[in-house]
Amino acid sequence: MGKLFVLYLVFPLMLIILHQPTLNTVEETRGNVAKVAIERATEFASVEGYYTEEIKKEVYTLLGLVGYTEDNIELFLTEDITFRGDYIEGGVKVPNLYTNVLITNILDPSVQEQLYHVHYSSRMSEYVN
Repeated sequence: MGKLFVLYLVFPLMLIILHQPTLNTVEETRGNVAKVAIERATEFASVEGYYTEEIKKEVYTLLGLVGYTEDNIELFLTEDITFRGDYIEGGVKVPNLYTNVLITNILDPSVQEQLYHVHYSSRMSEYVN
């Protein structure tokens, strides 16, 4: 009976330690998708001269594929027409959802800060009127 009680106490911790690398990989991949989404959007925006609604919708679609909703996504974009030679800049901020269940936050529950993936991209505009 004592061994069963110890198993009940240790088993949740073992599961967390077992799944920590997988959750870390998932969250790293979600951050990479956010980075690629904003860089790709900046490439298209440099041709158009600004971030159009179609480009924004594509960013939302790409980030939606990895589980983000439109409410979770913050975009910082150049929305004024930028002519050739000037820089178009964009940024994306999405929450880091799976890091809070990892071992560091379980051992010290007093630290429950919200973490984010934040990526910026800039490119010289190619837009000619």
